[in-house]
Amino acid sequence: MAYTLEAFCADTRAALADDDGDAGRETVRANLGRLLQNEDFVAAHCGPDAERGIHPLYEDPELGFVVLAHIYENGVESPPHDHGPSWAIYGQAVEHTDMTVWRETGAAPGGEAPIVEPAERYRLDPGMVGVFHPRDIHSIEFPDGARFVRVTGTDLDRVVQRRFDLRENTVDGAKPVPDPVDA
Repeated sequence: MAYTLEAFCADTRAALADDDGDAGRETVRANLGRLLQNEDFVAAHCGPDAERGIHPLYEDPELGFVVLAHIYENGVESPPHDHGPSWAIYGQAVEHTDMTVWRETGAAPGGEAPIVEPAERYRLDPGMVGVFHPRDIHSIEFPDGARFVRVTGTDLDRVVQRRFDLRENTVDGAKPVPDPVDA
């Protein structure tokens, strides 16, 4: 029997209730990979007929985690940003997403030295899943037609997040970070 969205949400609730730290997030990461193997789930929520945009699939009423489908027509590159106190787990459904993890350099904002620099880069292909822990600075870039599922520890519209402007060498503590399509 295929692993369903309902089973994933129940398993996520159990994992995070047991451990809301790294171990719990690792369980969620592994289970999201299992969910993305379900061709019926991918077709229903990330397939060619899926409506473009970001769609909530589930929000847990007790623990607050959110499962979202991201369906994009056009490719996008986001600026480096974090999700404040929340974590985010990205699972690729269609196409790919290039992930960059950034580190702060300690340089003063607006100076000549960059305040963030790339620390790691990797690609998520269909079925692959990556984790960003609270306050991890990251950016994503994907081509036309990319689709992924993102699970966050909370509704990101409710938390203060940082967005780094590489041209101006500044950081904005905006709430929330605009969706890459709107940025």
